[in-house]
Amino acid sequence: MDRLTALRLFLRVAETGSFSRAAAEAGVGQSVASRAVATLESELGGRLMNRTTRSLALTEAGQRVADHARAMIAEAEAMEAAVRGAEREPIGLLRVSASVAFTRAELAPHAGAFLQAFPRMRLDLMARDDRLDLIAEGVDIAFRLGELEDSRLTALSLGRYLRIVVAAPDFEQIHGTVAGPADLAARPAISLTSSAFPTRWPLANGRERVEVEINPVVRTANGDVLADLARGGLGAILAPGFLVEADLAAGRLVRLLPDWSAPPLGLWAVWPGRNLPRKARVFLDFMAERLAVG
Repeated sequence: MDRLTALRLFLRVAETGSFSRAAAEAGVGQSVASRAVATLESELGGRLMNRTTRSLALTEAGQRVADHARAMIAEAEAMEAAVRGAEREPIGLLRVSASVAFTRAELAPHAGAFLQAFPRMRLDLMARDDRLDLIAEGVDIAFRLGELEDSRLTALSLGRYLRIVVAAPDFEQIHGTVAGPADLAARPAISLTSSAFPTRWPLANGRERVEVEINPVVRTANGDVLADLARGGLGAILAPGFLVEADLAAGRLVRLLPDWSAPPLGLWAVWPGRNLPRKARVFLDFMAERLAVG
């Protein structure tokens, strides 16, 4: 087995925490994956993993090898793509991380068309509202909203979503007309705890800017739950366009204060290392054409 193949297997074992899972993804027997790691340890002269009957964990040396391996594999894939040309069909499993609401609204609706266009690809849509460690979890590409924190990642800005105040169609009939931002303070609201504005909504109308202190009747960390609660009439919400676009079109939600909006929410594609693998680049290009960003 060549060194690069062994490193690929080693990485998948480290990322999945399982020899059997890594072997299954690579289409080889578990003994092949075990032998690949053992050979690397022998050739490099040190233990790369601590193994117990229940878990696997990288040693300090193993973590350094994993970091170098990712860089080597990315370089090899970039070189292969350059040699074979852009027409080479992408193959294999692509692991994509995004929030649950973003996955449902922006990625899942186009997954079928993507797989139809690239039938030798498989997708693992890792829809979770906590921010995964992309390196530790073996994520190929992630879509993140708002401010970025991890300087180890390469980031590409994909645009911004307008943030607007919306509510159920009968909201003003029940709670009174919302003539200006100040009226929101006395109306029931629902807060997204993962937002940068959980209790204070900064709104702007041209050069006029205000901050409204809201008193949430419900708080939630999930965007889909936020929209569900708004549709149910529990309160007004401040939400990015992708989350409520379909509800506005169908009349399930209406916009309050149509001349006012909050600072746009940035959308980023992020990935480990410098080079984006071809399979991830194809997915990014495909989705970027379909995202409802401004």
